[in-house]
Amino acid sequence: MRLFLFNIGGTGSRVLRPLIMQLASGVLPIDLEGKPIPLEVIPMIVDPHRANEDLKRTENLLRNYCRIRKAIYGDRTDVTKGFFAAKILNLKDIAPNSSTLTDTFLYKIETIESKKFRDFISFNTLDPENQALCSMLFSDYQLETKMDIGFVGNPNIGSVALNKIKDSEEFRQFSNVFKKGDRIFIISSIFGGTGAAGYPVIVNNIRNAANSSQLNNRDDLRNARIGALTVLPYFNVQQDENSPISHADFVSKTKSALFYYRDNLTGLKVNGESSDMSKINVGYYVGDEVPSIPYFNDPGGNGQRNDAHVVEFIGALSVIDFLQMDEKDMKMSEGHAINPVFKEYGLANNTEHIGLKDLGLQTRMLVNHQMTKFHLAYMYISNRFKDDIGRGYTLDKPELTKGFLSTTFYSDLTTNFFVAYNQWLKELRGNHRSFEPFNLSTSNLKDCITGVDAKSSLLHPAIDYKHILSAMNAASQKARKASRFQNGGTASKLLELLNETLDVLVNEKYHSLV
Repeated sequence: MRLFLFNIGGTGSRVLRPLIMQLASGVLPIDLEGKPIPLEVIPMIVDPHRANEDLKRTENLLRNYCRIRKAIYGDRTDVTKGFFAAKILNLKDIAPNSSTLTDTFLYKIETIESKKFRDFISFNTLDPENQALCSMLFSDYQLETKMDIGFVGNPNIGSVALNKIKDSEEFRQFSNVFKKGDRIFIISSIFGGTGAAGYPVIVNNIRNAANSSQLNNRDDLRNARIGALTVLPYFNVQQDENSPISHADFVSKTKSALFYYRDNLTGLKVNGESSDMSKINVGYYVGDEVPSIPYFNDPGGNGQRNDAHVVEFIGALSVIDFLQMDEKDMKMSEGHAINPVFKEYGLANNTEHIGLKDLGLQTRMLVNHQMTKFHLAYMYISNRFKDDIGRGYTLDKPELTKGFLSTTFYSDLTTNFFVAYNQWLKELRGNHRSFEPFNLSTSNLKDCITGVDAKSSLLHPAIDYKHILSAMNAASQKARKASRFQNGGTASKLLELLNETLDVLVNEKYHSLV
């Protein structure tokens, strides 16, 4: 299955970050028979604020993921189990004949980024009547806004500026490579500027593709299956009288946008009923009334780097849920969804300190096992792997020698990805609500999962690193007899053996995980 994932504004990048972590742990959508679905994801980050720190660290994480995944599986697209199983690509990877696309996950909107809004609409060339009209619609501050920091909580600016998306090379190439059966998902916030404006603009451009003679696959795009995550207010910002961003405005902006979406996008009525005029098949809403630790009030000039939040983690799960939906339940007619579905999320336990067992049952069944395996792999490689080189499974072909510690793969995995993973977990733990799936204060495997004790008895002690080494040795011997890694590399050997052995150990030692 192939997914085109539009990530709009700062929230788009922040939700993409936990999705990458989930995919790294081996989370994949499940079909109706309970089997994992091979997945290709093409993320496109739509944000004129290129200096946004949340954007930059998410793009770095994407690049790092792609290098690690390629080292393990090469260019395979049929992977249905294991760490980093989902394949992530950029648009250039699947549209190689374009001479203007760059090797990036960022959507180029140069005509926006380099201008003030006044210059973008050519205010000085307008006749006096139209200048007066613009002055009524936009404040002096909005007219003077330089759009390289985004739309600073002003969706009325964004809705005008982002209409340029349909004329971009990225949108044209996206339409060229989109195929029937591919899916589209859009992530945005509703209480800011870029996200609230970009979501309806992108959906309308896709649904109106049939009216453009410049685009290929117009009918397929018009009736594409589209899911969308709308992130409601969930974080707090420090009050600053000199900033255009105010937490007090979040709710009023949300209400205004919801009314607009109802009439022009979702067809979702106030009482929860839906009409036959929805342009999306599945809509997700997630937010939190519990205020986060107040973030620094930064309209954009200082980079906007916010700590990870559990709402973003939950929001990322909506992407997986959408991919699990049967296409038969997402029927289309003339560019409109028939019987669209709208979903919210609720915790199993309404607590301000969340662990894995506080998530909903379906979530626990989907992610708890996979994320626990990944965390144990992270702990083993970080704390014990170096000492095990030269013993057991490391001696089987292909050998894992001390030289492996100097490879690009090992650096990408440990110095880059694992460091980012650890930082992400620390931010989740320190925020409010806090989300602490794993105990970062211990190096012991038996008590590394918050709220879940490892099974133990007199004859079967709790899990430790010796258990992993022993299981890896047994799995390696079995693989050697089958000549399984004969033509493979050391990276695939290490990660695949870890995935297999931890699959068994997690089931044996953490039976109460779900």
